[in-house]
Amino acid sequence: MTGLSRTTFALMIGVSRQYLADIEKGEANATVVMLERIAGGLGMSVEDLFYDL
Repeated sequence: MTGLSRTTFALMIGVSRQYLADIEKGEANATVVMLERIAGGLGMSVEDLFYDL
């Protein structure tokens, strides 16, 4: 998913832009529910988020 701003994506999944940024930077821990929302917003499963880790 390219060309989508953090702000737009955060609004799309119903979280604040700052919370999403904090998750990306490792400063906040995402709950399972939040991981499901992020994955759904990206059109993938939670498992796909962790595929190559």
